[in-house]
Amino acid sequence: MTLAGPLGPMLGAGREAEVYAWGDTAVLKLYRPGFGGHRAEATALTLLNGTGIAPTLLDVVERDGRTGLVLERVDGPDMLTLLNRRPWRLRGLAGTLATAQLAMHRVRASADLPDVRRRLDARIDDAGLPPHLASFAKQVLDRLPDGDRLCHGDYHPGNVLVAAGRTAIIDWPNPARGVPAADHARTLLLLRWAAPLPGASPFSRALIAAGRSMLARHYTRTYRRGATQLRDVDSWLLVHVAARLSEGIETERDMLTGFLTRAARRTATR
Repeated sequence: MTLAGPLGPMLGAGREAEVYAWGDTAVLKLYRPGFGGHRAEATALTLLNGTGIAPTLLDVVERDGRTGLVLERVDGPDMLTLLNRRPWRLRGLAGTLATAQLAMHRVRASADLPDVRRRLDARIDDAGLPPHLASFAKQVLDRLPDGDRLCHGDYHPGNVLVAAGRTAIIDWPNPARGVPAADHARTLLLLRWAAPLPGASPFSRALIAAGRSMLARHYTRTYRRGATQLRDVDSWLLVHVAARLSEGIETERDMLTGFLTRAARRTATR
């Protein structure tokens, strides 16, 4: 289907796509030229149809040579914004963050989604690590299991909308198939160590620094209480640290490389 006519106001923009209002009850996520994440995102949202934990996919369209997804509109702030506005809600929101992820991990992924382990292997290759650290991370990855659960790939408070009586997980260009522990470990990495987004205010940066360990702790407690067969989280975390370096976030590089170096030394002395 090809869409014509004026777009509504822009609601948000990222590296891969822009989001516009589309009528009163939908939004249009319009992917930028050269980005193909709409295919995987459509697959993930189709799997989640009827669960209530993600916006409903209404249509896949073309506009001006770009592919777009028409999605149910969920009116509410993302959880990161809510934490900035109402930090006293941290404990409850951390629990909500974990509960929504647990619900997502109960969904079986389709076979055409990428495998988490293969994706991480490729990202370690692109991370620019010293050979001994890349080899160490890959040895850890080789011992980790495959799985068949739906994984978001970038699950954090900025990708969760909180509306009245509803939590909705958004931004699905990188879903994968794997064990829940792999996705949980990526979230732990982001909660503990991810650098604030460019342009974050000094107040926001101070709030993140003060509250992130508490947020990670309460999120982890709720997630582990509801998870079944949660194993190898520390190993998955180590692999995700190596893969994260492929994203080129210079303010994180020394810290993450140091984490890997210390882990490799501990392993060598056992």
